[in-house]
Amino acid sequence: MTPATRTRAQALALPGLPESVSAARSFATGCLPADCPRADDVALVVSELATNAVLHSASGAPGGTFVVLVDVEPDAIAVAVADQGPALVPAMRPLGEGGHGLELVAELADAYEVTTTQTGRTAWVRLDWRAE
Repeated sequence: MTPATRTRAQALALPGLPESVSAARSFATGCLPADCPRADDVALVVSELATNAVLHSASGAPGGTFVVLVDVEPDAIAVAVADQGPALVPAMRPLGEGGHGLELVAELADAYEVTTTQTGRTAWVRLDWRAE
């Protein structure tokens, strides 16, 4: 893989609609180097986080929005999805209860954090790869 140079963080605000999930995924993967070995993981993680923003926050209400932030470094990508709350954090569910997207995100991520405020929630993920 050709080493990428660090990019400036890029952000995209999207309406809180189901069709915005694919736009979020395309935006994030479009920020990656062409030969990124974790492109599929980035696509999956962004899809899960954007879906949660649309389905489990005020971002999915009429007029709601969410923001996808992407920061590419030579050997990693940091992605954050910020929604409009509520401050209730979607939880990982026990096996057999469906909704295992956050478990998958946590398993794929090299670092994962969710922060909440009174006005929203941000889920942040870092995915690493070895620069060659």
